[in-house]
Amino acid sequence: MKKTNILNNENDLVLIGAARLMEDIFESGLYRGMKTVEKKLDCIKKTIRKQFENGESKRYELPHDVIVKFVPSPVYETDELGLKEFLNDYGLLPQLITLKAKTFKDEPDILVELTPFQEPMKFFAQFYLNSKGKLHLDNEEYFYEDSIELLAINFLKEKSSFENDQKKYKKIMGEISACPFLRQSRTLKSTYGTCRLRSKDVEFNTQSVYNELGSEFLINYGQVSLKSLEDFIAKGYFSSRDIMKFRKVIDIKLRCVVMEKDKEIKQSEFFHQQIMRKTNLRRFA
Repeated sequence: MKKTNILNNENDLVLIGAARLMEDIFESGLYRGMKTVEKKLDCIKKTIRKQFENGESKRYELPHDVIVKFVPSPVYETDELGLKEFLNDYGLLPQLITLKAKTFKDEPDILVELTPFQEPMKFFAQFYLNSKGKLHLDNEEYFYEDSIELLAINFLKEKSSFENDQKKYKKIMGEISACPFLRQSRTLKSTYGTCRLRSKDVEFNTQSVYNELGSEFLINYGQVSLKSLEDFIAKGYFSSRDIMKFRKVIDIKLRCVVMEKDKEIKQSEFFHQQIMRKTNLRRFA
């Protein structure tokens, strides 16, 4: 597709829209600063994990109200076919299945057949850095002392910086994704590389597919949405025990979470509200 960058002369590129915004992200130092802080934060978390991973407790309180928790994260093996047949028996298969184009990458004829059921496409912007852009990547290695006091201080400092940078970055990326020049051309060049508008994985309306192609098609090609499944459990359509007949825990990994104490309290309150909401949903279902 035609590119919309404008040449002033043979060597000068006039930067417009998303390309200008991309330039600003690099020249302001935002991109490099965000990547540097991200590396530092990752290093701090790894250092903290090494300090406590062999301890007897699953929760530790550090100085300055920093919390370290080791949270069990089950790994499941799921009988997808059995689960989808179970959902179909309940008449809920279309509501709890997703159908994505990537499933049919080796079956183009089916993709053509599904075209009438395609959901509106969603897009996001992505940078492809050239040699000049890659100079803004942070290749430094960072190391932190094992002092719990200093680790807590550095965690709070870098986390605050990272969140501020990410907020600015996401705002600009939203503006870039909405840029009419980028929407038209899909590609814009800048001093630091290329900005491209990429489409998210195409999805299809499962209810329409079910109506036209039947349940067998969704059973063969669809994927169960676990998030939607949890909502339907909360509404009392079936129990967690019903679903666990099709899911087997094959491993439990411990995920190390580092956070501020006030965030832990807010998270706990949120989970409590979710439990109450699900209880009410089940009561009035």
